[in-house]
This record gives sequence, C-alpha cells and structure tokens, in this order.
Amino acid sequence: MPRRATYTLSTVRALPAQTVYASAEATQRQMLAAEAVIASIDPTQRYALSDELRRIVGTQLQSAQGELVCGRELRADLVTLVLDLSERLSLQANDRPGGACTPEELAREIGVASKTLQRWRRAGLCAHWVVESGKLRVAIYRESLASFATQHPMEFDRARSFRRFDASERARLLVEGRALLESGRTLNLAAKEIAARCGRSHEGVRLLFLRELGVSPSARRCGSERAARFAERAWRLGIDPARIASRLGKSESLVRALVDRRRGELLRGAQPAWVELATFELPEADQTIPFAPAARKLQPLGLIDGDVVELLSSARDIRRLFARDGRAAAERDETRAAAMHYLLRRASRAIDALGRWPERARIDQIETDLRTALRLRGLLLERGMVIALGRADQTCEGGPERLPLDELRAVVRALANAVSDVVSAFDPARQRFDRAVSLAADYALAKLLTTRRTTRAAARHPQRIPLRAFESLAQWQPLVDPFAHLVSFINETTTTRSAAQADARLLARRFGFCGQVPRTIETLATEERTTVALMTRRLREAERAVRAAYLAQA
Repeated sequence: MPRRATYTLSTVRALPAQTVYASAEATQRQMLAAEAVIASIDPTQRYALSDELRRIVGTQLQSAQGELVCGRELRADLVTLVLDLSERLSLQANDRPGGACTPEELAREIGVASKTLQRWRRAGLCAHWVVESGKLRVAIYRESLASFATQHPMEFDRARSFRRFDASERARLLVEGRALLESGRTLNLAAKEIAARCGRSHEGVRLLFLRELGVSPSARRCGSERAARFAERAWRLGIDPARIASRLGKSESLVRALVDRRRGELLRGAQPAWVELATFELPEADQTIPFAPAARKLQPLGLIDGDVVELLSSARDIRRLFARDGRAAAERDETRAAAMHYLLRRASRAIDALGRWPERARIDQIETDLRTALRLRGLLLERGMVIALGRADQTCEGGPERLPLDELRAVVRALANAVSDVVSAFDPARQRFDRAVSLAADYALAKLLTTRRTTRAAARHPQRIPLRAFESLAQWQPLVDPFAHLVSFINETTTTRSAAQADARLLARRFGFCGQVPRTIETLATEERTTVALMTRRLREAERAVRAAYLAQA
C-alpha cells in the first residue's frame, strides 16, 4: 500500500474525521465538489478557506473563518482530500469513461515517469481508491488525466515529448562541452550554448556536464553553503560586501544574495512563540495594534541590571516614583504585551513564507518586527522584575539584603526566571500583568524561603555583587540585536559631543535604542530623504565608526 499523503492545512486535514459519519451519497457529493473546486483554483492567488470548504461540505466551518490560504497549498490538500474520501465509497474502475489504472501503468501508457505523475498530483491530478479484484488500490481515472491535460497543455506535452540522452547524443554533447570548457567558457555557459544549439533543456545539459565534466552537485552545494556562512559572518561584522566578494572570488551581487539566503536560513531556525488573541483577526489590526502609543514609546524605567545591590535599590526607587500609576501601568502592560505577541506572530508567519532566495526587504521587515518585539519584551521584563522584587521586599523582613550571598543570588535568578515565564505566556485578555507576576514571584520565593528567619542577623555583603538578572531576552536575540553588548556605550555617545555621536544616533534609530522604535532601512531612507542603497552604505559606515570608537575607549 502506498504511503498515505499528508496535508499542509490543518483545517482540511480535519475534514475526513469530521465527515466520517456522512452517508455514501453525501461523501460522493463532497468528493465531486472537491474535484470541481480543484479545477477552478489558480495556484498564484489566495483564497478564503471558509468559502472554498463551504462549496465542498455545504456548511460554514468556524475553524476556517478569516483564514486566507495560498492556492497551491489548497489545491494539493484538496487532491489528498479527494483520495481520502474515495476510500469510503468502493469505487469501480469502470465508473467513469475510459476506466482507471494504477499510476505506474498510466505512466507507461502515456510515456512519462511515475515521478511526473506524482508531481502532477500536487498540481491537481486527482487519484482515487478503486476496488479491483476485491482489493483497494490507488488508481487514476483516464477522465481525470484528460481533464488535467486540458488545463495544463504545455506541461503535459512537454513531459510526453521528453526523451533521455542516447549513447551517441551523449558522447557528442560531451565532446562539444569539453571543447567549450577548454576555450574558457564556464560550465553553465557551455551548457546553455549547447542546449540552445541541439534543442535540449539547459538544465538537462548542465546536469550531464556536472556529472561527467565538472564537480558534483553536492560538492558545489557544500561550497556554496560555506561561502554563505563566511559571507554572512563577515557582513555582520560590518565588512563591505565588495571586500567579501573579492575574498571569495565571486560577484558582489552574488555575495549579497548569499548573505540574504543565510539570514533567511537562520531566521527559519528561530521559533518565536506567541499568544493568539482574538483582536489579531480584527480589520485594520495590522495598523492599530503595533502602532498603539504605548507600543511606540519604549523608554525603559531605569532598572539597573548587572549588580544586585543597585538592582534592589533602583527597583525601590521606581516603585516609589510610580506608586500611584497602577491603572495607567496596567493599560501599558496590556498594550505592549498585545503588540509583542502580534509582532512575533507576524514575523513567524513571514518566516514560514520565505523562499530559498528571499527578498532583502522582506528579511529586513521580519528582523525589525522581531527587534521591536524584543524591545517590548525587555520593557515587560523590567516592569515585572520591579514588581517581583517588591514581593521579595515584603517576604524578607528588612529586605533581601539580609540573606546570605548565595541565597540572595538564588532569589534574584529565581525571580528573573519567574518573570520571564510570565511575560512569555501573558494573555492580556485573561489576567492583569502585575497580579500574574506577583503570583509567580510568591511561588518562587516560597520554594526558596520556606520560613521567615526574623531573628537572624543581617548578612554582610561587599558593596558590589555582580549578577545579571537577564543575560538574554530571547533565544533568537543574537540574530536581530547585534549591538546588544554596546547598548550602554551607544546611549552615552548619543548625548555627548564626539565624532561618533551622529553614527550612534543613527544606530539607535535603526536598532531601537534610547527608547526609540526600531526602523527598517526603507523607513530610515524615507525619513532621511535618500535611497535605500545610500542608507545601507551609511549604516555600514556608522556600525564601523561606533565599533572603532568603542574599541578606542576600551
């Protein structure tokens, strides 16, 4: 029995189970309706999933409401749905004109490879479970093949006219290819020239030359991957793409494309998690949620992280300063959390839609969304840590400073972990942020401080206790925040007169430092009334200048 086909869309995947108790007539009707929908789908368009499924099942599915899907994915899933529905119907080979036969037999009959039929199935060729000699077999009706050939005439004719290289043609092509390579042509140009001369496909001749005259595809792929990793690392260090291209012996445009491809691969490895909110599906959500005033004002509270003594002291100062700001703070927390989850959701979906060679502007938009979500997460972590340290002050009489050094560090780490968990899973529609953090902090403190030791003498600590509560804001932070280690230096440089002041201010606007919202290169170019290319070059120069100023100061 062949391997069962898989679905891409979860809503379509659930349909066979939801209609398992339907009558044979209803199942037959749904199968024929699905075949009719398949014939009407344009793979380049997007479709409202609820409308298309209503044409098949006859009712509106709540699970598909508001979901837009790519026509290519919908068509492939409906082909699989037709196959699954046909398994319940006991179809016969002679139920349709021309009969039916197995994919292997049909491939031999029309003179194509069986893999070609598999590719056609993803493009809309329906297969069915058919009863033959008392056994169920996957078969394709000739009527379905004729319909597919009518809808895809060029692809059908090209596949039927394809022929392999025979021995004499193969030898002749190799002789001509060697001659062109010896004359200085590249393998790709030689294949292109000979393919046009002999009426063969460029790709077919190129693969023949790769097997017989050049390096193997795997070796070429490995070299390309190594070059992409090298180019991406050098690019992140601020090295000009022209120098990278000279080092690799490649064109500058190819180096930029390799860097973009590598950035896309790294983004696919990042798996940002978010909380789905009902407001995300509202009209104009893309223009309202990320642009709320609280989500655009990213000024931190001023919590000092890096030293436990200063951390506790600054948290107390912040609580005194905002003692009467409870309601406004709660509204800010909810707005920022919603914007953070929405940006993570948008970035994650855009990452899933990236191609092998993604557009540079699209990658920049994804990284900017993740960067903005990172800044919002940092503000929520800071606010949560202030609340959690307040709970520690209430739990420990005289303050956490009375605890021994090891216990004090353990308390700070436990509170940081508790706050981080709350921020990741916080749902503004279900709870208030301050209450969720207080509850998590109380649990963390209860595990570490089982009893109140009121009679214990206060521990003596040095003036400084080095410890960072939040070493990293997210697992994917290095991909989008390359200047995280220079935040303090950039903040200071923007307010002091120096040669790098303008460069630091530009980087602050680009990456979202000093309370500013991160911007894409296109947005910066619009604000500065320049081109994207010139702004990209200016950012590279600013990055090098800030790094040089930091090293000179150190």
